[in-house]
Amino acid sequence: MINKKGYQDGYKGINVEIISYTKHPAKIVWDMLKQTWISLHDIEYSEENETIKTFIKDSLERRLNPTPLETILVQVIFKGISRVNLAQVTRQREWLFNSESQMPQSVNHNVLIPLSIVESEYYDRAKKLIEESQKLYDDMTKGNENKETTNIPYQDARYLLIHGQTSDISASFKLTKFVSDCGMRLDDNTHDEINYSFRLLIKNLREKINNDNEMDSLDKMIYYYLLNQCDVLGANRKVSMCCDALFGNSFKRYKDANEYVTKATDNCLFDYTKLSWYKELKRIYNEEPELLLPDEKEMIERW
Repeated sequence: MINKKGYQDGYKGINVEIISYTKHPAKIVWDMLKQTWISLHDIEYSEENETIKTFIKDSLERRLNPTPLETILVQVIFKGISRVNLAQVTRQREWLFNSESQMPQSVNHNVLIPLSIVESEYYDRAKKLIEESQKLYDDMTKGNENKETTNIPYQDARYLLIHGQTSDISASFKLTKFVSDCGMRLDDNTHDEINYSFRLLIKNLREKINNDNEMDSLDKMIYYYLLNQCDVLGANRKVSMCCDALFGNSFKRYKDANEYVTKATDNCLFDYTKLSWYKELKRIYNEEPELLLPDEKEMIERW
């Protein structure tokens, strides 16, 4: 959690705020989808119409054109994420971003410390380094409130901030693209802070949809269907596709998909039990079990 000394222990403290989302996707999907068939052009949208319901389901399951689903947009704010995570989030193609600036103003000092360091012999040294870095920043920027007393401008002083410094960033994206991006970002073997952030996004968006009384049953059906697809590649077959050299399929949520995954796991470079994400998953198991993916509870219990 965030503490007054300017650092936080682990990922708990990160949040994802839902700004907005397409309120009535079912009508949009139907009005686009029906253009394929001249005989359907005059059928106005109604959630009670069984033809409309069937066509939307078929689009979701790709028996009909899924392109209209790409009209569903979501806007969020990732709050309190590290600059490590910021660099990963902004790699998402087709997303739009607006990031908190560290040029015209002082930062709010808060550095995220991974749990692997928090629980190590290096914790005190890490805190001392953070405190010294923040003091140097404050000394260099003292007087920057006025042009006449400018010291080291904020945009130069920021170069000496620690990479774990947190900030906020807003984002807009297609929901279908987010589902696709989860195929990598929710993999325990390769992603950590962004993995946690995406899980929070899924949870918070689902809660928004649950409580939205303006949406009809087909609107919600579309969101629930797509959010239920948010999982790592291979999860639908209960296999791991991860061939990454760092850890392979060390977490073992599912069995190896092929010999390439097995080879990567047998020859991986590091011990996954030393990872902060390994420790975070244990914490999530006890404190935020709603964030666990299917079969992760059993995976953690096997550890």
